[in-house]
Amino acid sequence: MTLRRRSVPAVVARAPMTPQEAAERISRIAGTVERLTAVIAEETRLVRVGAYGAANELASEKAELSGRYMLDVEGLRAQEQAVAAQDAGAIGEVSELHVAFRAALEENLLVIGTARSVAESLLRGVAEEMGSKSQPSVYDRTGGGYGKPAAAAPIAVSRGA
Repeated sequence: MTLRRRSVPAVVARAPMTPQEAAERISRIAGTVERLTAVIAEETRLVRVGAYGAANELASEKAELSGRYMLDVEGLRAQEQAVAAQDAGAIGEVSELHVAFRAALEENLLVIGTARSVAESLLRGVAEEMGSKSQPSVYDRTGGGYGKPAAAAPIAVSRGA
């Protein structure tokens, strides 16, 4: 199932937010970014220790938080006056949370990329080993191997328990 981001068409005019509504939205964004950072950090920790099933269970929460974040940010984009009326400390706090989020996300992508690379290498090795066992040992007249080595045999992986 593919999640699609729903957005309001650009032609729909949005009612201006009051400064209080913008403050509430900014506070909600801060909470969402904080929670999303924690979920990403937990996923990174779980992947590092090899608990892939537990890490995968965080996907729905991550998707829900990401969707909430995108909707809240999108709602603030056209509200320049209400955002400009906010306390600089609140805006600074959200900026600091975004810096921490980016750092956690970069680390997460690095760890997941490494795990994926290791898994692909292992699967490729298994496929090559399985393919080499199914090839007969045939020698040419000079005593060398006959022909090119066979390509790795395809393998299937079941994600079921």
